[in-house]
Amino acid sequence: MSRMTIVPPTEITPAMLTSNVPANDYDAWASGTTYAVGAYVTYNNRNYQALGASTGKNPETDASQPPVWQDLGPTNRWKMFKKQIGNDWIVGTSTSYPTVVDVTVALTKRVNAIGLVGVRASSVQIIMKSGGVEVYNNTFQMASKSGGSWYQYYFGPFTTLDNLAVLDLPPIAGATIQVIANAPGGTAQIGMMVVGWANDIGAAVYGDTSFGLENYSNVKIGDFGQITIVPRGKRDFVNYDVVVDEDRLSTIKRTLSGISESAVLYVGSASLDVTVIIGRYERFAPNLRAPNDAQFTLEVRSLT
Repeated sequence: MSRMTIVPPTEITPAMLTSNVPANDYDAWASGTTYAVGAYVTYNNRNYQALGASTGKNPETDASQPPVWQDLGPTNRWKMFKKQIGNDWIVGTSTSYPTVVDVTVALTKRVNAIGLVGVRASSVQIIMKSGGVEVYNNTFQMASKSGGSWYQYYFGPFTTLDNLAVLDLPPIAGATIQVIANAPGGTAQIGMMVVGWANDIGAAVYGDTSFGLENYSNVKIGDFGQITIVPRGKRDFVNYDVVVDEDRLSTIKRTLSGISESAVLYVGSASLDVTVIIGRYERFAPNLRAPNDAQFTLEVRSLT
């Protein structure tokens, strides 16, 4: 298939980010305002709902019991970078905006890779600049018509890609990376984005590599055969089959141990979008199949 690549995330802070998506989803919280039960506010790039009437109680720091504010998670602008409420990950959320999502991150250290998952757009353009000079510019088609006839063009189905990995960015310190997801006439969406330094951990092979979707909906069958479906979310997964020299296993194990609780970009093949995922590995299981030759399974579950 290709080289198996992992890209730990570079933290994106508010000072690094420029976006066409509005900063606030609701009115900004103000200490002198009286809030009624059910009121919504935005504070420090997070949304909150009032659980009790309050004045001057900061939604980020208030420790009232019972709580006065409920943390609803990151704002729309930040859902593509941060998905946590405490230790809980809000799987299935994304940054979305009519027609285009246009974000730029100003980096302080070298990166050579970027990954986007959960993309809903006809194309994604990635522009990298250093000192204002363009060093990378490429547009990737995320939706296209299959077939070559005029009938297929007008009436045929679209072939769509959900995920994108670029592993050959120029490794320049202090660069800016602009991502433009275009969805003319629709709503552009990015589930999550990771930029960082790519690490090669072996060769991903077809073998037992598999992918799919885990559905957590609860299905109840009544006494008379009636079916009740309670929606409970879904998660993508990829199980990679990787071949590597056995003397690299300890290094790989140490690398994986350091990112076990992070949302990391995993790429089996940049040209096969179903092998691109941002998530957490759940199992690293090497097999010493021959002298100087090892094979392992890396089970990754989406956090997006």
